[in-house]
Amino acid sequence: MTPKQKELLVRALLTDRYFLSGGEYGTAASLYYRRWSTDPWSMGRTYVTPDGLKALEHACQPIEILRIGHGDLLLIKGQPVAKVLPGQRKTLENLLADTGL
Repeated sequence: MTPKQKELLVRALLTDRYFLSGGEYGTAASLYYRRWSTDPWSMGRTYVTPDGLKALEHACQPIEILRIGHGDLLLIKGQPVAKVLPGQRKTLENLLADTGL
């Protein structure tokens, strides 16, 4: 899975309807041909297939901070669970790296 495919799947999971722009149409079509989405021209929560969720989980680390657009998201097993506040990424990385917790 390419970084762009990963980003597009995560963005799709965040909203019911994600409006594609420019080169994202090619990425959306590649997700459709891999059977990770149900429509080659539209993206959203309802368009992501169970195979797409499994592929996303496989492509992500168990706990990962991913930069999407102008912000960061905390992903757990490929699922977006929280937005990271501006300026708090390093603090969250240190917290997640602490093995004493």
